[in-house]
Amino acid sequence: MKKYAGERTERGAAVAVVDLETRVGRPLPTGLQYVRHSPTGFEWGYLGSGPAQLAFAILLDHFGDPAPARLYYQSFKFEVIAGLHFDCWDLTTTQIALAIEKIQQRLAREESA
Repeated sequence: MKKYAGERTERGAAVAVVDLETRVGRPLPTGLQYVRHSPTGFEWGYLGSGPAQLAFAILLDHFGDPAPARLYYQSFKFEVIAGLHFDCWDLTTTQIALAIEKIQQRLAREESA
């Protein structure tokens, strides 16, 4: 299980991934090799290019595969990233999985309508 944690520092927005068993953290990779919404970094708390990059990067790390990250990141940005607290926040893998399940259910309803 992992936790993703964001905070504002004097150098800008920083996001770390923490393994909850070992308590070891590392910076979240940007995922810019797959999507290039914001080469200048991550953002959150609103809808825009920085939040889109963060949504993709979190899902890329969460899934370990760019295909599902591409499929869900825009919805994840709307559902989760835009609502994160401006100063600092954290998301667990359980919270992310629940958000993805909600998005999948909504998309399935839209497809069947």
